[in-house]
Amino acid sequence: MPEALILFVAAFVHGLAGFAFALLAVPFLSFFQPLVLVVPLVALFGFTLNAVMLWWMRRDFRIRPVAGLLLGALPGVFLGAKALGFFPERIPRLILAVTVSGYALWEILHPGSTRGRISPSWGPVFGLAAGFLGGLLNTPGPPVVIYVSLLEMQKDALKSALQGTFLILVGGVILAHGLYGNLTPAVWHLYGRYLPAVLAGMILGQILYFRLGERSYRRLVHFLLFLSACASLIRSF
Repeated sequence: MPEALILFVAAFVHGLAGFAFALLAVPFLSFFQPLVLVVPLVALFGFTLNAVMLWWMRRDFRIRPVAGLLLGALPGVFLGAKALGFFPERIPRLILAVTVSGYALWEILHPGSTRGRISPSWGPVFGLAAGFLGGLLNTPGPPVVIYVSLLEMQKDALKSALQGTFLILVGGVILAHGLYGNLTPAVWHLYGRYLPAVLAGMILGQILYFRLGERSYRRLVHFLLFLSACASLIRSF
């Protein structure tokens, strides 16, 4: 079944990198299912992936570096949702694509050159940006990944920080879908149906992750960031 394969691959990449599940799953699943099912379904799977992986990596998780990020994200979501409709999506998508792709390319070409150049006091700023993009474009990931990768953190701490942050952000998304009645029996049916494929992909990705060195993991993160920027650029036209 194509849906199971899509979810397996997306979960594998998430297990390997710690993010990008929704980036891969939503556009491809939308060819087979309506978005009203796909978006809440991917949110449920994303929450599951983040929760399981955070539990696996709980010894490496530190709340302090991401606390400010989460504090800034909540008002950012409301600002982004409020801004929706005030100007075309094309403008923020272009800004996002240029900024993220520039950062990712710099890190790919000059690995480690910006690591440790930022302190946790910048967390609320990046959180505000993540929430704003989440509320406006449903793409909160890039500011979160950039902020965490700029901190002086080893790869296990970095990956666990991503899981903790996205767990709370996706939890808010699920709450919103529940309030708006989008968590229908059809969504829960698909969740139960494809959960084994998602868990299998995640486990395989996590196993491969442990074989990656520090530099290889960071290059993977920046490569996926670059792909997300390209996807945002394509969607802006």
